[in-house]
Amino acid sequence: METDRRGLTLSTTSGEAAARYREASELFLRGRPGARSTFAQAYALDPTFGEAQVGEAFAALYDGDVAGAATCLENADASADQRVKGQVALVRGLSQFDIGSVTLAARAHLSAFPEDDLAREAVGLLSFFLGRSGDVIDLYEWLAPGQEDDWAFAASWSFACHEVGRLEDSQTLGERALVQRPDHAFATHSLAHVAYESGRHDDGARLLTSFLDAHPPIAFQQRHLQWHLALHRLALGDDAGARSVWGAAVAPDAVPTTLGAIADGVGLLWRWHLYGVGGWELPWAELAEAARDVAEMPIIPLSAACAAVALAALGEEGELGSMLTTADSMEAAGLPVPGAVLRAVAGAAQASFAGQWGAVADALLPVREHFSTLGGSRAQRELFEDALLAGLIGAGRGDEAEPLLRQRLGRRPSRRDGRLLTRARS
Repeated sequence: METDRRGLTLSTTSGEAAARYREASELFLRGRPGARSTFAQAYALDPTFGEAQVGEAFAALYDGDVAGAATCLENADASADQRVKGQVALVRGLSQFDIGSVTLAARAHLSAFPEDDLAREAVGLLSFFLGRSGDVIDLYEWLAPGQEDDWAFAASWSFACHEVGRLEDSQTLGERALVQRPDHAFATHSLAHVAYESGRHDDGARLLTSFLDAHPPIAFQQRHLQWHLALHRLALGDDAGARSVWGAAVAPDAVPTTLGAIADGVGLLWRWHLYGVGGWELPWAELAEAARDVAEMPIIPLSAACAAVALAALGEEGELGSMLTTADSMEAAGLPVPGAVLRAVAGAAQASFAGQWGAVADALLPVREHFSTLGGSRAQRELFEDALLAGLIGAGRGDEAEPLLRQRLGRRPSRRDGRLLTRARS
């Protein structure tokens, strides 16, 4: 009987295939390069090995290869194994953003297989993408009693904790995972968030620089961790350092995957514009292709919102209007696409590039309480609050900006927000 790294029985009798699978799982869960090809090697050794195909499918999604993932899932679905079929349903639901099917299947599958890493990560990731932080933390709290000190679970639980403001718990869990696996990209990612939410930007920049120098992660994490580094540098006033990250890691052509390109790209460039940093002719044109791709199928809310900003920056009103119409149709069909919020972000972006700051504020104020429906992390969604604050202060409406700034400062220290509060009160 062959088992996985947690002792769960695998649907293969090949010891060599099982060994390749365990190696691939370790790489995948730590965000290390090579997982996809190693899962493929395991499947090649045993073409009935369903878990290996599910693993390869999940790794393909991290590459932004939805079609490749679909093929792998079709192969895996031929397995008669109950666990594999459950994995297929959940990873397929993730790839299709089908929160309904995932919600229905998740608890039943994880009740039967609470240590199923791939299934757990698929459920948590989809809920995170859709801004359901409460669902994510509930999932991990429910699973935690049976996980002991598992490093993969600790890293993911750490991420769930900081998204609901439990920074000390998040720090403890992330550090626990790094002690066991020092090259753990996802644990490092979580600790970068904790540093940001705590206002410890020097610590965040040091952590990321040290980690990336020693342990280059998979491509989409390479981009995203560098984006976090840029945010810490912006917060520290190191504009040149923040700008240098663009060509090296954040631009769409900088790493070999499009996953995260639009969210991270816009997350840096629009902040630069909103903050009035200057000194850089912002390379919006480099985001054009990624923005148009998202506009065709705006199913991921955060990506759609960021694509709206990029299209506004590029003056592509036709593409932007078409995307918003598509989003409205998708929402009407029951998909989790927040059409009204996307329209507000699009209007705010257009106004920001025209210097019409009052219009920026007027577009975003009515939907401020619904920014969470855009999904992603608090740090990512903070971009839209930044736009709202830039609109209010730019329009001379400091009395409206002040309570928002006090609320943010109550959550975490920020030199930038402190300076904005002084401006708002002047």
